[in-house]
Amino acid sequence: MGAQYCSWLLRFLLPSLWEAEVAISAAALLATVALLVVLDQTASSTSATSSPPSSAAEACGRDSRCRRQRRSRRAKRSNKAAAEPGLASEIEIVADSSPSRGTTTVYVIKVELVSAKYLIGANLNGTSEPYAVISLGDQKRFSSMVPSPRNPVWGEEFNFLAGELPAEVTITIYDWDNVCKCKVIGSVTLAILGKDETGATWYDLDSRSGQICLRISSVEVLPTSDSFFKQYTETNSHRKMLLNKQRLARIEDSGLLQAITEFPHNEIVHHSYSCALERSFLHCGRMCISSWHLCFHSNVFAKQLNVIIPLQDIYEIRRSQHSLINPAITIFLHTGAGGHGAPTLCCQNGSIRYKFTSFWNRNRTFRALEAALQSYRATLDAEKQVRSHLLPKAESMNVISSRTDSIKTEDRSIELAITYQPFINEHVLVDVTSDTFPGTAKKFFTVILGDNAMFFQQYRDARKDTDLKLSKWHVSDVYGGNFREVTFRSLCNSPLCPPDTAVTELQHASFSKDKRNLIYETKQQAHDVPFGSYFEIHCRWSLRTTSSSTCQVDIKIGVNMKKWCILQSKIKSGATDEYRREVCKILEAASDYTLRAESNGPASDDTVAISSA
Repeated sequence: MGAQYCSWLLRFLLPSLWEAEVAISAAALLATVALLVVLDQTASSTSATSSPPSSAAEACGRDSRCRRQRRSRRAKRSNKAAAEPGLASEIEIVADSSPSRGTTTVYVIKVELVSAKYLIGANLNGTSEPYAVISLGDQKRFSSMVPSPRNPVWGEEFNFLAGELPAEVTITIYDWDNVCKCKVIGSVTLAILGKDETGATWYDLDSRSGQICLRISSVEVLPTSDSFFKQYTETNSHRKMLLNKQRLARIEDSGLLQAITEFPHNEIVHHSYSCALERSFLHCGRMCISSWHLCFHSNVFAKQLNVIIPLQDIYEIRRSQHSLINPAITIFLHTGAGGHGAPTLCCQNGSIRYKFTSFWNRNRTFRALEAALQSYRATLDAEKQVRSHLLPKAESMNVISSRTDSIKTEDRSIELAITYQPFINEHVLVDVTSDTFPGTAKKFFTVILGDNAMFFQQYRDARKDTDLKLSKWHVSDVYGGNFREVTFRSLCNSPLCPPDTAVTELQHASFSKDKRNLIYETKQQAHDVPFGSYFEIHCRWSLRTTSSSTCQVDIKIGVNMKKWCILQSKIKSGATDEYRREVCKILEAASDYTLRAESNGPASDDTVAISSA
């Protein structure tokens, strides 16, 4: 038996005669090619040193030809700018302004892609993965892809330049496909007749079903004004400080970044690497790193794939592996963020990420990404310092002007209209309960939700939940208000589930201006239950103060399906019933905890009692 095993092992480890012949032939072929390349380089260098006068003449000829080609390209570019209003206005931004250009007006058309409904199910299971292409003349913008739903919500804005009105904007909805050509779901063409702003309006697509909601506005501005420049670079307002310094820069030919994206000409590629994006299969392409974006372009089987990730959305960069032997880089994004062009991957803890692999030198690319991210954050810090120095001066000027004003007027606060992303999906919410809480909305946040409150610690201990970790509340720039993350392990009572499961709960709280109303929202995901990555439980607590000692509490919950599942109806009903009982217990325990805290005083250490109902 041992002899047979040894012979089998030798046959497995040692190459056969045919394999040895192939290896030797390949090595000989490579050696021959290398020898020919060396001989060719030696011969070319010898001929170059033997005839310096002719080489100098050829060099002079090449220089003159290059000068003539550059002059011809400038002439063509100027003619093209005169023929195309959009390009002419774009060149006028950075070129020296003349009196004739100063009187030229340009229209900035803003198209807000809000949502769509009743789209055609392009896939066999009746779903679709829609994304939109918005075009005005030669200008094109691409929206992000929303996986699975037929009623997608985008909430994205796109800016276009038009030399004159009327102009036509075409919105085409496609269904994303990894292998085959993307299918057209429907399209609509709208005429922009004049300077106007429309509200959110639904438009019918030219298909058998489907509508799209758009908000369109057009503004007439001067190409050399700051408002025009701000509108043109509105996709990233942090770049305004640097771009204002580059207005007099000369526009060169479009680089690699402009060939695959719609970025301005002065955004250049600092690094470019060959790599692959991990999807259902590896999409081989090229990664480009600029001062503001990370872009990836792939063209596999005539399938174009462009991914654009703003550096401001990147939370963390890690070294990782793909298939154990292929070094990779994983890029984690902030909650609610996502690159444009391809859907993100989801981790078990709910974070979103992109994974790039198949690098020639993974560590070099990783260092370049880290350097770009550090430079971007340093630029933001510098802008904040400049703003902090300018703000006191502006306030002092306002004080002086108010003192010299002879007419007394009431103070008027001017607030910037900031649009925040919705924290939860409101379309899946249903009413659960409505009750009275013994305290104001502000007291509810302080006693139940505050950083120093012990309610959730005692409540989870009473439920025999373990590994509770509550982060501190911090201001959210994406959703507004305050935000924190809670993780714990919860017991499972279903026979189809493990004894316990890891749970991640994201909490968001926002007060009204007078502190009388509070909106408390949660997103909870169980990671170890069957189909746990397919759904989230969304909940909203609306607290409205009715008196000095009471407030009205309205609770809504719903199940948000992140992926389509054949058992989603049963998942929704089961999760809704279980979480309905859970929120009723939380509300009852919170009321009892508050009453006992009032009766025993602020120094009491009450315990939370949970009913067994």
